[in-house]
Amino acid sequence: LKKNTIQMNWTLIGNICRSVSECWDSQRGDESSEQPFNFPQICPVQLQHGDKLLMSADETLKSYGIKLLNVSKDNFESCSATGQREDQFLLPHNINEREQVDARWLMPGHRYFIALHEGDTQLCTLGLRLNVTVKTQLCRSSPMLRLCSGNGVCQTGVGESAFHCRCHHKYSGRFCEKFDACLDNPCENKGVCLSNGSTDPHYRTYKCLCPPHFTVNCSEIIGKANCDSICENGTCLQISPASFKCICDTGFSGKHLLF
Repeated sequence: LKKNTIQMNWTLIGNICRSVSECWDSQRGDESSEQPFNFPQICPVQLQHGDKLLMSADETLKSYGIKLLNVSKDNFESCSATGQREDQFLLPHNINEREQVDARWLMPGHRYFIALHEGDTQLCTLGLRLNVTVKTQLCRSSPMLRLCSGNGVCQTGVGESAFHCRCHHKYSGRFCEKFDACLDNPCENKGVCLSNGSTDPHYRTYKCLCPPHFTVNCSEIIGKANCDSICENGTCLQISPASFKCICDTGFSGKHLLF
């Protein structure tokens, strides 16, 4: 199964955010920043564990030469590279072409990266820093199955620690594996819908317990003769294929049966 791929372009004029309200993860449709900030940075992103993250630089920065460093949250906020080690760099060389971030930097949790030029952190203070939230993916029971059984969307929200299934209409269950044909109650005229438990929406997966004299989805009267037999002392008037009432004879009264 193809994993999601998120591409970040490091540029001084493109996707730099300077306040929480400006930060929006266009890949997921969620506001990604969980903490307020008052410094410029590349818009934060949220990833599922297992997603691919690609980094690239515009032509100006390629010629300038930048390297990416993994840092702590405090060093991210202060743009500090104090005590940097070679094994903290995402790549041993400057970013020249589109580069894929190694999976070891994208384990579940919060990850913080800053850009350096020959050890200088000025690029970071201008906004070339990125915080990434990597979340556990809980949208399928097996790698061989489709996300959310193909019946929903794998999504997350601000503050949540994982991606979960948001099921399409009439589907439920942790992986949207359950189909409920009775959710909208297709049985008319106060009929009761009973689901047979089938998960295949292409087959009839329910039956209706109908009031007397109704059939199919409780929408059809069982013949005009039966309609007449309902009214003991009167005439049955069929209003529509799904409704009727009794017109009482002179001297008789009672509740008109109107569904």
